Amino acid sequence: MNAVYHYTSERHHLPAILSSGELRGRADMPGYHPLVWFSAHPFWEPTATQLRMVGGLIVPQTFEELYDVFGCVRFTLPANDVRLMDWRRACKFAGIPRRDRWAMEAVGIEVGGDPRHWLALAGPVPLEELRAERLEGGQWLPLEVTT
Repeated sequence: MNAVYHYTSERHHLPAILSSGELRGRADMPGYHPLVWFSAHPFWEPTATQLRMVGGLIVPQTFEELYDVFGCVRFTLPANDVRLMDWRRACKFAGIPRRDRWAMEAVGIEVGGDPRHWLALAGPVPLEELRAERLEGGQWLPLEVTT
């Protein structure tokens, strides 16, 4: 593994990332320490495909739906970056209880994720430290980002 990736949507999240000039950590629950999540998955991290609202219900969307509607971007970090924590260590650092970690693992595995691919670091991460790529025609191509 030479690189890890922070996968995100081009038309939904990328503008805020570019305006901030950095990847910022996120904590999904009160009391958790925010982390910037990365994946060793070489094409797309299945857990990065967000849910959507349909008729008042929250339903999963497919990767193809996400790609068609929002576009896909990833930020690349060298896999040997010393700040990276594996999944368990990251959960411990963030203050995520074991029961919640197990639940997140189960949900992630159900959608095709692999906790062995999940890594994190305490952010923020300046964009200058990362390489950006856009998914076009099934290939990840360089994306020039300016902040």
